[in-house]
Amino acid sequence: MTSTFDGEESLRRRVAARRQAAWIDRAGLTAIQLTGADRIDLLHRLTTNDLRNLQPGNGRQTVLLTDKARIIDVVTLLHDDDSTLLIGSPNAGSDIVPWVRKYVIMDDVRLKDISVSIDAIEIAGPRAADIVEQLLQSPVSTFSIAKWIRVVLGDGQILTIVRLPSASEVSYWIIGDKQAISGVRNHLTSLAEELPQLSANDAEYLRVLAGMGMRGHEWTQAYNPLEAGLLHLTSFAKGCYIGQEVVARLDSYNKVKQRIMGLVSQRPVAELDAITADGNPIGVVTSVVKSCDDSIWFALAYVRGEHAHPGSAITVIHDGIAITAELVLPPMIDPSCQ
Repeated sequence: MTSTFDGEESLRRRVAARRQAAWIDRAGLTAIQLTGADRIDLLHRLTTNDLRNLQPGNGRQTVLLTDKARIIDVVTLLHDDDSTLLIGSPNAGSDIVPWVRKYVIMDDVRLKDISVSIDAIEIAGPRAADIVEQLLQSPVSTFSIAKWIRVVLGDGQILTIVRLPSASEVSYWIIGDKQAISGVRNHLTSLAEELPQLSANDAEYLRVLAGMGMRGHEWTQAYNPLEAGLLHLTSFAKGCYIGQEVVARLDSYNKVKQRIMGLVSQRPVAELDAITADGNPIGVVTSVVKSCDDSIWFALAYVRGEHAHPGSAITVIHDGIAITAELVLPPMIDPSCQ
């Protein structure tokens, strides 16, 4: 579904996220707790990134693949002495838990899906670190991606703060049980004038213009991590993992057939619209948002490699009509939302 703009208040929120800070309700994320001495060894064998030197108190992002190297989800691992918390996309637990358990044979690993009891909030924008430090009295400005810290509130409730990739320069996710996050949410709501809450449409708009993938759109079992621009989460030196042979072959023989691109159109386009060249299919639109003044459609799309050139004009078939659009490299700029 194309995200839409809902007036001057939405413009204020989007500008705040880009220039200062805003917050996003991230209720519904997947949270899986892993325990047992072999949990990191198992995840190392199942995902794309190198986890061998992951130390307690640190985190790492990695990609969970099928045996054909298709994307199940991009996950964040928050590793501690006694357990590792796997954070995934909303509603991903029903895919992740059985897939991981399939490979637990003699390993000392136990999984528990705790998603129903966990809640989260994202604070995003150039001033996000300042906001988090004021809110929870915890220094986070030097955190690298997936670095995390646990904070104990005055009433004894525990929150986890983790830095994650952002569509608005910097993002910190605050994760905890529903009661603890409810308190944080109520406090942030009282700061609406200085720290606005982004709507789901606002968050989607920022994500697409930043070129960030999302499960169910750019991250599905139709695509592999090299096509999805997840090379930075893929190790070629760690040895075997599920899907590794396919990934290595695609890389070694330069067989990555498509890549994720930005797309800008002056006319309507929609998710799942076909992209063609000379009447032949060369790609598909995966996410679409509209500019703040409703005059431009911004999209993410998979495009075959030989056609994926920034500045190229391509054809999108929307409702049976051929539309000319331009391919660009994200991040994309909306001149009506500055």
